[in-house]
Amino acid sequence: MSISNKKKEVAVLDLGTKAVCSGIIEKDVRNKEDIYPTSSEKMRALGVGNQLAKGIEFGTIKNFEELEDSILGAINSAEKEAEKSIRSVFIAIPTWATRLHRLKTSIDIGNIPVDEVHLTALQKFDTSEYMDDNSEIIHTFPVSYTVDDIEGIQEPQGLIGNKLSAIFHIISAPSLFLKNIKNCLEHNDIEVSGFISSTYASALSVASSEEISMGVTIIDIGASTTSIACMKNGVLLYLDYIPLGGQKITDDIALVLKTTRSSAERMKRLYGVAVDSIGNDQILISKIDDYGEEHAQNISHKELDVIISARLEEILDKVQEHVYAHISDKVLLQSVIITGGGSQLSGLSEFIRSKRYFSDVRVRLGKPIGITGSHDFVRTPSFASAAGTALYCFGEFAGKDLGINDKSLWQKLIIWFKRGI
Repeated sequence: MSISNKKKEVAVLDLGTKAVCSGIIEKDVRNKEDIYPTSSEKMRALGVGNQLAKGIEFGTIKNFEELEDSILGAINSAEKEAEKSIRSVFIAIPTWATRLHRLKTSIDIGNIPVDEVHLTALQKFDTSEYMDDNSEIIHTFPVSYTVDDIEGIQEPQGLIGNKLSAIFHIISAPSLFLKNIKNCLEHNDIEVSGFISSTYASALSVASSEEISMGVTIIDIGASTTSIACMKNGVLLYLDYIPLGGQKITDDIALVLKTTRSSAERMKRLYGVAVDSIGNDQILISKIDDYGEEHAQNISHKELDVIISARLEEILDKVQEHVYAHISDKVLLQSVIITGGGSQLSGLSEFIRSKRYFSDVRVRLGKPIGITGSHDFVRTPSFASAAGTALYCFGEFAGKDLGINDKSLWQKLIIWFKRGI
């Protein structure tokens, strides 16, 4: 088998509920026959940009200019660090903007071996029963095949039968939402190569090849939502979310302790949640009085812990209830990976174990596997979706132009000038 050391680069954009993250990522594809490189193979982030997400909220673009500023700010930071320019970008969109549909279809094959022509014909199905005209397909996954009466087939090629059937999972997103995102980028001379579900992308980057094959459930704790994805045999079997995330914890701290959001976020990240009582250890905070003035004041670590624990329990209770209510395949619950920005809360692992969430299930925290970069951010759960999007692109679009240019400084300046930087 011949080995190719050809390098490829891709530009990705992760539209999160709190932040917009962009990355220019390279990967050595040593075997050009590989379909999907595994997350254990090396990737390197050449440039990364991260901006607060503004102008967008739960599928609705509230302010086009603010959204454009957030996206361009992230992209430009990645370009400048990598010293490259982006012509096209692949976008990870949040789970709340997607919907999973289950579809069954079949064709007659006339008692001959199944081949690629049959598999292609099988995907020419009518989606009108499952989707309306306001939705657009972004993923199509064959879950399993049936040849005559033989069910649960993963690779049907070569099998002889009269009838070939398949179950497909389709992920769609609102057409208007996707068009507005495309318009935002194309307005700045950047083409959109495609879209991917951010939680599916996270699963690709934080789970091992064995976990993805054997069965794994991904819980992605974001700022405003917590998303759930299940994979088995390399296929996405389930995707959904609950409207609670890490920002609720920050809001609770700010409200109860009468402090600013920025101070609350800092305390959450710095002290996190503790399993054991901390006692009267003191924390200095900025407190806002009844007249709106800020004053320094001490609180006990235990006070903070009570606030964080209460909301964290609510989030994990709802996630556990959702998982057990909707996931019937127990194999998918043998391994649970918790990722996303909210998973970086100090003490989370110990808290989950002490409260016996997902009892008798192996639970671990997840961060991108096999990626390096110029700063530690690329190895945190907050970069999981961006890293997984790059993995998806290297597999799905191997051999294609992925839209990265090495340009002269003058050419870069022209591009940045057009974007109003």
